[in-house]
Amino acid sequence: MSETIKVETTKDASGKNILEIKNMHTWFHMDSGIVKSVDGVDIELKEGSTLGIVGESGSGKSVTALSVMGLLMGTTGKIEEGQILLDGKDIVHISNEERRKLRGSKISMIFQEPMTSLNPVMKIGDQIMEAILMHQKVSKKEAEEKAIEMLRMTGLPRVEKMMKEYPFQLSGGQRQRVMIAMALVCNPEILIADEPTTALDVTIQAQILDLMNKLKKEIGTSILFITHDLGVVAEVCDQVVVMYCGRVVEKGSVYDIFDNPSHPYTEGLLNSIPKLGEHVDELESIPGNVPNPKYMPKGCKFAPRCKYAFDRCREEEPGFTDLGNGHQSRCWRCVKEGGKD
Repeated sequence: MSETIKVETTKDASGKNILEIKNMHTWFHMDSGIVKSVDGVDIELKEGSTLGIVGESGSGKSVTALSVMGLLMGTTGKIEEGQILLDGKDIVHISNEERRKLRGSKISMIFQEPMTSLNPVMKIGDQIMEAILMHQKVSKKEAEEKAIEMLRMTGLPRVEKMMKEYPFQLSGGQRQRVMIAMALVCNPEILIADEPTTALDVTIQAQILDLMNKLKKEIGTSILFITHDLGVVAEVCDQVVVMYCGRVVEKGSVYDIFDNPSHPYTEGLLNSIPKLGEHVDELESIPGNVPNPKYMPKGCKFAPRCKYAFDRCREEEPGFTDLGNGHQSRCWRCVKEGGKD
């Protein structure tokens, strides 16, 4: 594990599952063929915890989030198979009206780039108040007071004036705080954060992460945190899911993933992080590229890039091996070395 990363957990995530994704397959039907972006994913988010979803671009992280939010409707994407259970209820095939009621009140999402997520011709206050008035039976005055209170909770200055401003008048960090305020203003049970700090500088990124941890404790929201940054995972997550080629390849507690990575892909991600006090000419990298989702290799999808691959890896795709305490890995090497199949 890199010495630059300090692993912290905000809560012992041992409660009930508030969100369960079971064997979900999300495919895109293109003119050139079917793209299996998410191909059999199982994920559990425990009540009051933060679950990190990690992987390279193209691994299926964001498509998983969009599938949960029901934001692929009207596109070429479709959930072909599987369940998404919110508090035990399957929300895959609910009506548009039911889904609108869920968004914002039960489950909210923060997107990667706030400038494209906020309405550029609508005042900040009106955008936040719209979310409140849509889901709560309150007056416009009460909605305005709640919007101001939520903006204050995010640490923004001069919030009364900001309520009357437009997104282009705010900095990137301020816009992201507005997005967080908008997502949490109706106290949702689940917050999905899709790389919310990627476009921000390091100082603002740290402030946003501290803010999300603070609001999670105060409001009690469970968080699904999507990122490619393992430093962020160590900072905010209790549980970790590692995705590759539309599949979960390893999952476990943040301690298990960082202290005892069992999948070669997870190991490669961790080894690519610079280590404090260690001088190297160049960082270790994972060879090769993520395969085209239309032309997946036979067997283990990571085998063409894996330094440990043997014949079985190239012919047969592994299932999960239970390594104990909820730590699971999709790798034949774990079976070979004595894991419980």
